[in-house]
Amino acid sequence: MKRLSLLVLLVAAICLAAVDSADSQRGRRGMGGGGMKRKGPGGRPSPEIIGAFSPKMADLDHMRAKGFVETGLVPVYPKNADCLIMNSPFGSDSRGDGSFRTQKYYNGYHGGMDIPAPEGTPILAVAAGRVIQKKEGEGIGGIGMMLQHSPEDTGLGVWTYTEYKHLREMPDLEIGQRVEMGEVIAPSGDTGTQGGYYGSLGHAHLHFTAFFSPGNKYIAKRIFVPLKGEWMDPMALYKGGPTKSAELKALPDDQKSVKFAYKTTTGKIVPEGAKVVWPFACKPK
Repeated sequence: MKRLSLLVLLVAAICLAAVDSADSQRGRRGMGGGGMKRKGPGGRPSPEIIGAFSPKMADLDHMRAKGFVETGLVPVYPKNADCLIMNSPFGSDSRGDGSFRTQKYYNGYHGGMDIPAPEGTPILAVAAGRVIQKKEGEGIGGIGMMLQHSPEDTGLGVWTYTEYKHLREMPDLEIGQRVEMGEVIAPSGDTGTQGGYYGSLGHAHLHFTAFFSPGNKYIAKRIFVPLKGEWMDPMALYKGGPTKSAELKALPDDQKSVKFAYKTTTGKIVPEGAKVVWPFACKPK
């Protein structure tokens, strides 16, 4: 009987060690650049972090403190090419058709910018970078992926992150794989948009999100958190700075029109030497 008790205790200890090891591995896989975490009491991210970055637990004050603010930046489309057009900007409370967004996510504000695109249209990596996340998504997210870009990749003085949502299918790219600017990374789709407001047909488009941080640390689990970082209007990538939404919002109106570089359907980068391009190829006129 004594031997049986000792055996039970030994098996329990082995099982607990295995669980601890698995939890540790999951934590490391969800972290970038060294696995640092910013947590509140009980090991959870702080209320400020959850309120700023969680879609369903968003707090407007925490969102705004982390850059979730409509900046007023608008794209200037090239005269010599036809590019797919953005119809719902970052921070807006309305969709591309003018209808109001549901308050179920981010208090009814847009966490990126939308570009309608026929299903299957090739999506381009806007800058050189590294694949850091791929997921099926929850709710309206659909299939998505995220890239991390170093300051050298973009020419900006910060680390940046770009997310591509509603993809038709999961990209055939590995976590950690390097991609080049203008490389096709996925086909556009309508995943995550069927039902609800858009009905059974869904809405084929790219939801394009951006973040920035001073270093390369991040959390990539249920929610994405750039450590010590903020939300970023994707149009700021093309403006070349500043990156903080509050500073962009404060700019005079005549400084909010943004010309962007692009890759043509024939493979040319316009202007030559650009480091950040539009997420879809543009057709020369």
